[in-house]
Amino acid sequence: MALGFEHEKIDDIPEQYRELYTEREGKYVLTGIAGVKTQADIDRIHGGLVKERDEHKETRTKLQAWEGLEPDDVRAKLDRYNELEVMAKGNKEEFDSKLEELTEARVVSRLAPVERENKGLKSRLDELEAENCTLKKEKTQRVISDQVLDACSTAKVLEEARPDVLMLANQVFEVGEDGKALTKENPYGVTPGLAPDVFLTEMQDKRVHWWPRSVGGGAGGSGGGFGGGENPWSSENWNMTKQGQYLKEHGRDKADQMARAAGTTVGGMRPQPKK
Repeated sequence: MALGFEHEKIDDIPEQYRELYTEREGKYVLTGIAGVKTQADIDRIHGGLVKERDEHKETRTKLQAWEGLEPDDVRAKLDRYNELEVMAKGNKEEFDSKLEELTEARVVSRLAPVERENKGLKSRLDELEAENCTLKKEKTQRVISDQVLDACSTAKVLEEARPDVLMLANQVFEVGEDGKALTKENPYGVTPGLAPDVFLTEMQDKRVHWWPRSVGGGAGGSGGGFGGGENPWSSENWNMTKQGQYLKEHGRDKADQMARAAGTTVGGMRPQPKK
């Protein structure tokens, strides 16, 4: 007969093993062997394991909601709970005011890098515009210098006088859209609208030191009123035959300039003598 952990009757237990059993609650339970667990013990252990497993599963399910959160971040936010609760108190107007201030602060914060970048770009744009203006000015002066120096060669202006010519030319000339240099309104007594060669003709009486003595001071020079010679429209050199000849050789535009420099017009009256 096999021995069990429990027996209903003492007679069910071989006589030689009966001393290993103890009567408990009307049953005979094996207690005489050390370390032997009863079914009740096993049931209690199993029940405990099942309960622990269920509790662990429940805990794991609850913690899924916190997955991905750092404990330190959570603690930091919880530490500010009381502060945030106080800040949240108040009426709707106060809350709206705080929200507006916060929004403005965030906008300023986010726009700051953009404004710094814009400021840097504007500064660079100003530099480029300044460089462009400088280049335009240098180009204009070079065009004026080239055209005036060409006229100086034709008008036989002294080499040593040409820096003085260019100094005045840079003050009284401008370059039109057609790329030609013409005199402009100025405080130096130079007639506006003159090409470089006509400008030099007008300067015969005003800057006599620009020419050799045999040419300057209205002495005639190259003649024909071109490039530093006589102006047939001037009072002292009035000559209608030469006016017609000049108009035929140089065209109406140059003729108008020569007449304007003398103080008259093509086909106009003889100007009054200069005092």
